[in-house]
Amino acid sequence: MADTDPAPAPAPKGVLLKAEAIAEPFLAEVKASLANVSRSRAPKLVGILATTNAPSRSYSEFTRKQCVALGINFELREVGAAMPDAAGAADGDGVEEAIIEANADDAVDGIMVRAYAVVEKV
Repeated sequence: MADTDPAPAPAPKGVLLKAEAIAEPFLAEVKASLANVSRSRAPKLVGILATTNAPSRSYSEFTRKQCVALGINFELREVGAAMPDAAGAADGDGVEEAIIEANADDAVDGIMVRAYAVVEKV
């Protein structure tokens, strides 16, 4: 007797998700939160870049653009291998000091670290 099982269904294909659709509710929430907070100044986010990794630099620049669009001041601090004159510096060098410095600054409201393989350094 012949096998009458139907052919297996093809594997499902991936689904393309647009970042804008995912990000929009979060951006709206941030905008609403910023509008409802009375502050004498715009919030400030410090980005610490401690790598020559190109995607990390691109992500830092994207973060800057998003902050500007939201009314958040963004300052990128380059340390270690990311510094233009970083001869001999390794990825992750200077991160701890940069975090301590930013944390001590009353004008800084948030800190983001972009350092490839920083876990190995700390």
